[in-house]
Amino acid sequence: MEGFLFWFCGTLMFLGGLMMVVQRSAVVSAVWLVFSFLCAAGIFALLSAPFLAVMQILVYAGAIMVLFLFVIMMLQGPVLDGERVPIKKGLWPFIALPPAAVIILLVGWVKGEGLRSLGDAPAPGFGTAEGVAQLLLGRYLLAFELISIVLLIAIVGALVIGKRERKLPWK
Repeated sequence: MEGFLFWFCGTLMFLGGLMMVVQRSAVVSAVWLVFSFLCAAGIFALLSAPFLAVMQILVYAGAIMVLFLFVIMMLQGPVLDGERVPIKKGLWPFIALPPAAVIILLVGWVKGEGLRSLGDAPAPGFGTAEGVAQLLLGRYLLAFELISIVLLIAIVGALVIGKRERKLPWK
């Protein structure tokens, strides 16, 4: 059952990423990205990394996506052709796919019959807060600090670009 749930989450994550790329609406695309993040959290949970699963939901599906949606709504770009086209009747079953997938995942997780390992048991402390902290603040400290500097530069750059008064063609 665990192997099935792993491949199921992986397939849904791939399909969510594909749907994110092909959407014409930025908001709908962001919602598909949230769905992909939730599927990634499901994979972390299946790999016995509950801390990483919870952090995936809180940080990426929560905080980062709220920031993305805030920026999308704040920019209020032009409405593209076909963005407000109503959904055809034949496509409605596909809209039910993500909620059905989440229900299947929850039923499989709660049921938990015959869980077989995907491989060797993870190392002690894998996926726990202490294990992640030891890696981030020990072995990968330099990479962790360099990423924080890159993010700080990106924030400053976004503020500089956003502060300029530009004449936008759709306003």
